[in-house]
Amino acid sequence: MDGTLVSSLPVIYHCENEISLKYLRASLTLEDVISKFGPPAHRIIRDMTRALPDAVQSNAVSDYYDCYRTHVSSRGLVFPGIPELLRKIKISGRRLALFTGVEKVMMEYTLNPFKLCELFEIRITADDVQKSKPDPEGITLALSRINADAKDSIYVGDSPADMVAGKRAGVLTGAALWSPENRGDPTTEHPDYEFRSVLQLSDFLFPRKKSSEQPYFGTRWTDKTP
Repeated sequence: MDGTLVSSLPVIYHCENEISLKYLRASLTLEDVISKFGPPAHRIIRDMTRALPDAVQSNAVSDYYDCYRTHVSSRGLVFPGIPELLRKIKISGRRLALFTGVEKVMMEYTLNPFKLCELFEIRITADDVQKSKPDPEGITLALSRINADAKDSIYVGDSPADMVAGKRAGVLTGAALWSPENRGDPTTEHPDYEFRSVLQLSDFLFPRKKSSEQPYFGTRWTDKTP
């Protein structure tokens, strides 16, 4: 979701700073915020405020959720071409599932303002799994719920953990390289395909007779020894 469908870094940066200033009297740099990526939001905020009493930590988590919900529609951004591509996939009859490492409430806060939730047949969040990426549990669960074979499926994400999780689940992997958010370089895990734009992904899924921008095949296909 984050870094693939939407750019949420501006709202995350704003709200984590709000919490840090309110409860810790300290501001965060962009690098500070990026370094915390991975766990669900409530764990990040509790870790930030771990020196404070439990009740105060709970208030900080609640304040963060309120901040995110309030500002996501104005500070978040859906990557150009994503809504159109998701609708095209849905209309084509292909199965479409979402797996994100955030909690269900944060997923809904992020996708609902942009009317993207209903475009996915199945949505798997951190609330549905015991192990986070790069464990393949979430992808495997999504495949089972849409009754899809791994060998016929592709998982697209923007982080190295996405690529590792996809490989462990037995699906093809596609690196989404159109995001300015720095969650790590997914190409370091040698995805099957690398997509530098949403258009490249769209042309890969729905080939045109004459495409001006062809998908780039990852190192699995190009770095073969004779």
